[in-house]
Amino acid sequence: MKHHAFPIALCIAAALTGCATPVAKPAFYPNAHYQNVGPAQAQYDAQACASLAQQSEVGAVNKVDAGRAAAAGAAGVGTAGVVGSLLSGHKPDLKNIAAGAAAIGAGGAAATAAGQSVGGSSLYRQFVQQCLSERGYHVIGWH
Repeated sequence: MKHHAFPIALCIAAALTGCATPVAKPAFYPNAHYQNVGPAQAQYDAQACASLAQQSEVGAVNKVDAGRAAAAGAAGVGTAGVVGSLLSGHKPDLKNIAAGAAAIGAGGAAATAAGQSVGGSSLYRQFVQQCLSERGYHVIGWH
């Protein structure tokens, strides 16, 4: 029973990392500029704006947020593992709990960083939308 914490933690970490896989992209209103340049050029410009966002202060903010998510995830899992072991009447297996907490922390950081770098952060989205607006596009949402 004491070895259940680590496999469960790995499953949760995989799920968190998997959540970050889809890439959020801006949805364009088909204004005159969009119709003139076409969807391929619009996507190219969106990528250029995304690169600018990552090179700016927005990218640094995302890295700090990812670190905070990792620490919070690891602390939460570590605490839950110890409490769960104690409530089930078993001595906490700190080695497995620590390994699970590290996996969850890493998964949470990856999910946070990836999610924000591809559109999860409102600051990132605002940056990309402003950049695209200055290029003549009208972003109506994200998908």
